[in-house]
Amino acid sequence: MIKEIGQVIAIEEDFLLVETAIKSTCNTCAAKSNCGTSTIAQAFSNKSVVNKVKNILNAKVGESVEIGIPEASLLQGSFYLYMLPLLSAIFLACTAQFWLSRFIEIQEIHVILATFLGGYIGFLLSRYLLNKSDVDKYQPVLIRIYNGEIINSVIELD
Repeated sequence: MIKEIGQVIAIEEDFLLVETAIKSTCNTCAAKSNCGTSTIAQAFSNKSVVNKVKNILNAKVGESVEIGIPEASLLQGSFYLYMLPLLSAIFLACTAQFWLSRFIEIQEIHVILATFLGGYIGFLLSRYLLNKSDVDKYQPVLIRIYNGEIINSVIELD
């Protein structure tokens, strides 16, 4: 489970709005002066993210809470969003270049168009698969409440 500690900023019905800070380890890196990623990380260093989490432990506004998302859900979602369109684009590009060229004359523009078409098809397939799957498994869950010490805790099922 990937965990993050945040603060409850509001309650909406059965859900909490939990604010977490975007963190970067670029300040501890020796190569930060020569790295473009460090510059981008500094631009977003004081930003925060608000997550909507089901309030299963009766947390209150102002309390610090720990939220988490299972690694399997994060990996599956990342595969759908990034890898599936990329693999689909590569597949259609290779198909146009090596298989379709046996039947018709293929130029570079055809391979480029096939690549974009493959990426678009992969994106549509990703969207379909994500909409079809259980939405709750991609949502963060409330793990425990902090108030100096752990008040309440949920048993983790890793």
